[in-house]
Amino acid sequence: MNAADVCRSRRARRRRRRRELGAARLGPKSVTLRVPLPARLPYQITERERSLTVRLYGGASDINWMQYGEGGGAAGTDPLVTRMSYAQPAADEVTITLELARRVWGYRARFDGRDLLLEVRRPPAFDRERPLRGRTVVLDPGHPPLGARGRRDCGAGGNAGGGVQGTESARACRCHVLLTRTDSTPIELFPRTHFAELHDADVLVSIHANALPTCEPVHQLGTSVYYFQPRSTRAGPRAGPRARDGVRRARPRHRPGDYALVRPSWMPAALTEGFFIMLPEQEALLASEDGQWRYARGVVRGIENFLRERAREP
Repeated sequence: MNAADVCRSRRARRRRRRRELGAARLGPKSVTLRVPLPARLPYQITERERSLTVRLYGGASDINWMQYGEGGGAAGTDPLVTRMSYAQPAADEVTITLELARRVWGYRARFDGRDLLLEVRRPPAFDRERPLRGRTVVLDPGHPPLGARGRRDCGAGGNAGGGVQGTESARACRCHVLLTRTDSTPIELFPRTHFAELHDADVLVSIHANALPTCEPVHQLGTSVYYFQPRSTRAGPRAGPRARDGVRRARPRHRPGDYALVRPSWMPAALTEGFFIMLPEQEALLASEDGQWRYARGVVRGIENFLRERAREP
């Protein structure tokens, strides 16, 4: 190989490197940021309402080319990504930020060799009048293997029943709904969230019965909804299941919670705790078909309202 061939080879390698460096690859369901790295560096992803920032530790920036889409330039841009930028806040830290035209719906990260891939999910295309139509929802009837149980030991069975009823309610809205389980067979936590991701669920909601033995339950009546990702704040029920006469109904409380079922980043996810099963009348209601229907309809209405609100966003 002569000197001219060596120079051409080097230029070709530089061109290939530039095409990949900080490139956002387009797909029908997502936009993927590829970050070539010298090694598999530790990283952290920070989510804001309309942006995602990747913070890399143990590296220095050597970025001279950032590209939107396959072709570059106006023809290769993607309407979801409005801007890409990078910074070197410390000698051994690099940040790359994707600013988005719409609120974050979901994302996931993985290594491809030494390259870090950040896949940003496109928000679903909604029917504004019927936001559940055509959407995929995964309902997770909570425990077993662990979990609270009432005197009649109906906690896990009631959750499964509520999930089955929720399936029927959601299907009535032309929604594609899947259950992580349909009986009391124990399933660990990771397979549940993995199931939702494999099926590209638009929303994941985990259904539980409440029980707090360390507090006075009469002051805790109502439904609690837990979320981890900021975008999931309103993904759970808005109205708690109404119990029989003489049992108070409280407005659901939405609060952050570091639980496995609400940590997935690929879709909005919420965990709902309804009916205090240490109270005999609420446990009996949860064990009944009528009570399970009430709980299920509350969950489905909450998901529908959440999707309707997101559908109205610009």
